[in-house]
Amino acid sequence: MLDHQPFHLEEAEQAGVDFQFSGHTHRGQFWPVSWITDAMFEKSWGHHTRGDTRYYISSGLGIWGPKIRIGTRSEYLVLRVDRKH
Repeated sequence: MLDHQPFHLEEAEQAGVDFQFSGHTHRGQFWPVSWITDAMFEKSWGHHTRGDTRYYISSGLGIWGPKIRIGTRSEYLVLRVDRKH
C-alpha cells in the first residue's frame, strides 16, 4: 500500500496490509526540526513493523521551504516487492 504521509499506521495493520510505503516526512529536512517530525509520526524515517505489517518511510529526495538539508538525509529509494510463496 502507498500512503502519502505515515499517519495512523494502525489502520494498515488492522486492515491486514503486508507492506506500506510512505514518504513526505522530509525527516524534518534540517536539524533540529527533525525532532518535530520524530514527535509527529510514530516513525518518521526508515523500517518499521507493527504486528504483521511492515513499513518503510522515506525521508524523500526533495526539499520544501529553504533549499537546504542539514543533519538529515535525502533518499532515492528503489524497492523490490516480491510476492510471498
